[in-house]
Amino acid sequence: MKIGIFGGTFNPIHLGHVNAIGEAKMHFDLDKVIVIPAAQSPHKTDKPIKDSDRVEMIKRATKYLDFVEIDSLELERSGVSYTYDTMLELMKRHVGAELYFIMGEDQYNSFDKWHNYEELLELANFIVLRRSGSNIRIDKPFLEKETRVFEVSSSEIRKRIKLEQQYSHLLNEQVYTYIKEHNLYEEK
Repeated sequence: MKIGIFGGTFNPIHLGHVNAIGEAKMHFDLDKVIVIPAAQSPHKTDKPIKDSDRVEMIKRATKYLDFVEIDSLELERSGVSYTYDTMLELMKRHVGAELYFIMGEDQYNSFDKWHNYEELLELANFIVLRRSGSNIRIDKPFLEKETRVFEVSSSEIRKRIKLEQQYSHLLNEQVYTYIKEHNLYEEK
C-alpha cells in the first residue's frame, strides 16, 4: 500500500492544501493520503486556533475525497511536532506500507533545518510539488512533480480576515462558512 502523508498546521486549510493532496494522489498513484494537523510547527511562532476547529475544517475541506484520512496523532502528543517522530509512529501503525511525505518547494528549501533530517530520509519517500515554471532543482532522493500550485497561504487568509478583505475564493465553501459562523481569526 502506498500512503501519502500531508502535515501542517492547517490554520486554516485552504484550496492550495486540497490541490496538493489531489495532485500527489494522482501523480504518485497513492492509495490514500493521511492528513496530520500539527499541534505546533517547529518552524512557526504563531499559535494556531483550537485543535478542534482545525480538525473540523480539514474534515469539511476533504469531505468528498474518499481517499483522505485525518490522523490527530500530533495533536494528541501536543507540543512541537517533529516530522521525524510522526513518521516513526506511522511506520509502526502501517507496517509494510510505503510512506510518501508530501511537501512544497518552501519546505524542500528548508529541509536541512528539520529535526533529524538525514535519518528522516531513510524512513519515507519525499514528494516535492514544484510550481509550474519553477526552475528550482530538486535533488535525489526527493521525488518531484511539476504541478499547478495555488498561490495562497494560511497566513495571508488570516491577514485578510483581520483586515476584512475578500478571502472566500481561497477556501472550500464549507470551510469559509465555518470560519464565518465561529468568528475565527477575527481580532478580539
